[in-house]
Amino acid sequence: MSNSGRRRISAIMPTFNRADFLEEALDCILSQTEPPNEVIVVDDGSTDHTDAILDKFSAHVRCARINNSGAPVARNTGAYLATGDWLWFCDSDDLWRPDYLARVRGLLNADPEPRFVFGNFRLVRGGIWGTRAKFDDVPAGYWGERDVPKAHGDWIATSPLYEKLLEFQPVFHSTLVVSRTLFDTAGGYNPRFARPGSEAFEFILRCASHAPAGVVADALVGIRRHESNFSADQLRNLLGEIEILQYAKIHHSAAASVLPAIDRQITQRSLQSLALAFSSENYPLVNSLASSVKGSSIGVKPHIKMLLATMPPVLRDPIVNLARQRRP
Repeated sequence: MSNSGRRRISAIMPTFNRADFLEEALDCILSQTEPPNEVIVVDDGSTDHTDAILDKFSAHVRCARINNSGAPVARNTGAYLATGDWLWFCDSDDLWRPDYLARVRGLLNADPEPRFVFGNFRLVRGGIWGTRAKFDDVPAGYWGERDVPKAHGDWIATSPLYEKLLEFQPVFHSTLVVSRTLFDTAGGYNPRFARPGSEAFEFILRCASHAPAGVVADALVGIRRHESNFSADQLRNLLGEIEILQYAKIHHSAAASVLPAIDRQITQRSLQSLALAFSSENYPLVNSLASSVKGSSIGVKPHIKMLLATMPPVLRDPIVNLARQRRP
């Protein structure tokens, strides 16, 4: 297979105890109509039968093993080992249609040349691809008026997407292809976020402060949802995003001009987290989140939940139980 445009692309796949999905993910990568120049799998200390799966691909995949350190560290390790001038970050439980990388390569040769590329995707549950794509939910006017159309309905977004990603996040990690130059400029993944949910969001935000960006319009990537993947844990992801946004306020240069938008998103995610924590009776977490929403115009229900969370169980539990019994 030819690699058009002489772009050298390294596919980097961190994995941790994903043996049940890893073989299918690697088959997708190696079956691309225009495949990557190399595939690097970084085993982040797996304890399942990942080794046996990787042995099957030893002729086609470079492997490295590290002590369990989290996906950001594993991705940085893969980037360090990579020889490509473009880095394709692939999660080991996701899926790709055979023409995804060919579409990416078409955008890499576009004018203006993008700094990074991402694409549309669908959720996959039980092996079945969903009917609704992520871009179907993009708010009206989200992409702006200065986008440059390309083949297949793909386009180049000419303005930084940083502020827009605060409002709506259409960039999922397994669609992401980043130039080596941008990866080095952005500083790679931050190991600080190796454990929180939504760990890739911080790196994606830093990428999104740069432009242009290439966008693959069709949903050629399948993002799995299953019991063991972190992205299915809504509360954990929201808490991770709050931590990342608080960090961004201080450390991201692009944040300085959009601080009110970041504060709104911290409040919004804190309210969502507070509701989930209250539903699961995690009252210490409700109290912890209360400091992020005090003084906000947040409505009556969150205030009631915060008040109840401070009560001793002997007072709180009868009220909560009565409210649940009356709920339709």
